Amino acid sequence: MARKPQIIDFEAEARQHIESLHIQIGQPVPLSCSYVQAQRPTLLAIEGDRVTLRYPNGAMLINVPLRDLVDDSAY
Repeated sequence: MARKPQIIDFEAEARQHIESLHIQIGQPVPLSCSYVQAQRPTLLAIEGDRVTLRYPNGAMLINVPLRDLVDDSAY
């Protein structure tokens, strides 16, 4: 079983997560429950540390921080 290095490269970790988000463009993504408990919005675009989302009813959220793309429905 591989062990994680003692020093974590946070910039590399962040790049990996942002790259994985680019793959999800056009797919439903989780969104923090502080916005709304409804269907998952579709990720339309990533611009720096902000994203643009669209709900199935056509409503759009613009300039949503990346940190809010989390599934916190269990809390």
